[in-house]
Amino acid sequence: MRRLVLALALVAAPAVRAETEVAAAPAPAPEEKPLQAWEVDLFAGYGQLAWPAEDTTNVAWSNGGPAFALTFAYRGPHFTHPFFDISYVPILSSGKSVNVFTPGTGSQTVFASNSSWAWGFVVGPGWDVDWFRFRVGVGIYDVVVRTEVAGATSTISQLTVGFLASASALVWRPDPFAIGVEARMAALQFPFTGIYQSMWQVGLTGRWDFVHHH
Repeated sequence: MRRLVLALALVAAPAVRAETEVAAAPAPAPEEKPLQAWEVDLFAGYGQLAWPAEDTTNVAWSNGGPAFALTFAYRGPHFTHPFFDISYVPILSSGKSVNVFTPGTGSQTVFASNSSWAWGFVVGPGWDVDWFRFRVGVGIYDVVVRTEVAGATSTISQLTVGFLASASALVWRPDPFAIGVEARMAALQFPFTGIYQSMWQVGLTGRWDFVHHH
């Protein structure tokens, strides 16, 4: 009888030890899912006309103006992300003295000012490489030109096809935010005229991941 009990104990020992080892083994770590985030970006800076160069021979003053942009983007597991950009693009502001002729008073010299800007609506892809970001897009720009001569103001606007290219460096990234510097270039093509304009802008950019999950 003792021999039988000893034999059964020897047979059962490996099975008990295997079950104990399985129970003691740590559970496998859950598989980490790729990061996904919806973000909103805000850009603020300064910009002006880059090309064609303005003739400043008879201009009293000439400059650009403040530039702004609001961008929405989706970042998924791939380093490429789609974005939608709404921007205010300064083109040119200038002033000069001009000679005008009015009936009854003849020719006289008056001061005239001119300003132009554009509202842009652009879509395209972006690429994140570490803390650098690059974006290109195409869309519609509504170009507005305002002229004031001797207190009389006239404003015209025209829709154009436009292109956007931007590069930024997000140097400070306290999750879910990021802050850095950005340079942007907008190029406009006026339909049916073949006229091109390009504007540069530089400034600060900030990012907020308002939806951020795995």
